[in-house]
Amino acid sequence: MRTWGTVCLAVAAVATANTAIAQDKVRAAVGQRGNWDTLVISQGVEAGFFKREGIEVEITWTRGGAETMQALITGSADLNIANGILGAIGAIAKGAPVKIVSAQFTGASDLYWYVKAESPVKSMKDMDGRTMGYSRPGASSQLVALSLATHAGVKPKLVSAGGIPDNRTQVMSGQIDAGWAVPPFNFDLINEGKIRIVGRGSDVPALADQTVRVNLASQKFLTERRDVARRFMKAYHDTVEWMYANPAQAIAFFAKFNDVSPEIAQQTAPSFPKQAVAPWPVKGLQRNLDEALEYKQLDKPLAEKDAQAMLFDFVYQPK
Repeated sequence: MRTWGTVCLAVAAVATANTAIAQDKVRAAVGQRGNWDTLVISQGVEAGFFKREGIEVEITWTRGGAETMQALITGSADLNIANGILGAIGAIAKGAPVKIVSAQFTGASDLYWYVKAESPVKSMKDMDGRTMGYSRPGASSQLVALSLATHAGVKPKLVSAGGIPDNRTQVMSGQIDAGWAVPPFNFDLINEGKIRIVGRGSDVPALADQTVRVNLASQKFLTERRDVARRFMKAYHDTVEWMYANPAQAIAFFAKFNDVSPEIAQQTAPSFPKQAVAPWPVKGLQRNLDEALEYKQLDKPLAEKDAQAMLFDFVYQPK
């Protein structure tokens, strides 16, 4: 016969077990599905880092830029991943209740622009007056496109053409002259001689030490669920560390996720060095503030020392 004490112990054991398996759900809006750097969360879920921190992640994929930011501002996401820093600065300056919690990508070693093989455009210097795609306003692809044009001394007509597949369709159909992508996307067209690369983010030396994409969280999430936010960012950091300590496994996951060959995945990895994907520090802030003013994301100049408190809330940083 079971005593009342035995029953109580059994109930307590069940309650303890349920608590142990309970996971805090976090909704993340992530720009550009399948890019090496936007798969950090997916890699971390697969490797168990988020589960270890008691986090269950619900991912919504976006086409980047304002679309990713909108998910955060409207409350349909707790965090957003891979938002262009100029768009982030502009949104926060206009009163959006969000904060930057880490860098997401520093430099521009990933981005490239291409044209059809038969195009008369041979380099960025031939892009004056021609149409050049980027994803969405405020995205890093817009910032890098503007930087490439300035570096080449030309003024292309920038077109918000959407994600990588959208740009591919518009380039191949002749709707725009040049589109953007990141490795390994469009490598099939390059290998078949159907497109040519005419510009890379790495062509602009000044971008090498400039953070171009960041991760943000809503102030509501940071205030009401701060420990969850801290654990999320810890898992994010630990995943990045694991990816670069275990490149073979990270590359295999990337290949499987994108249904590409191991060889293509292997060719992709060098475009995403660890220092580019590292969550901290955010680099080149004053340059970003100046460019945010130039490209109308800010209404008035803002000094770096005044921007720190307004823009950032590093809820977690490794010791």
